Amino acid sequence: MSKNFLILAYKKLQQRLQRGLSYSEEDALNDAFCLLWGGEYNPSTKEEGEKLLYQTLRRRQISFWRSQKRHPQTSLTGVRIAQPPPDTNAEDTYRQIWELIKTQLTPLQQDILTRHDINDETYSEIADRLGMQEAAVRMQLSRARKKIRETYRKLRVKNEE
Repeated sequence: MSKNFLILAYKKLQQRLQRGLSYSEEDALNDAFCLLWGGEYNPSTKEEGEKLLYQTLRRRQISFWRSQKRHPQTSLTGVRIAQPPPDTNAEDTYRQIWELIKTQLTPLQQDILTRHDINDETYSEIADRLGMQEAAVRMQLSRARKKIRETYRKLRVKNEE
């Protein structure tokens, strides 16, 4: 019987928002309802059901907005992509980068980079195999890529001079 209060709150909110409801808002409402329905939430009154649904919907939207702020979606239109110098071929570039990987990275960073970028292993698989936390694997990979980028750029600038 208590789940009926949740259904009533969902229908009321859906009707109230129906006029200007976009697909993403409708998805958020449905997502919040499904989250509550599958959980151990048993509102005892209609008002409690509404309050619970509103709070869940608000929290889901805040989480969504925060994730958009942390990882904004940007268009690649007008973005200039760095190209290797015209006088070098791809094989030379490939060799240079591998030489940098062998000389500039720690053995752990080399292992993580190889496992992720060449063997297509996921972060969690690498973490399990190396006995690390997934966040530590991501951090090591990020640092390794940054070091290779910076070193390669310096090398290119030095060769152009």
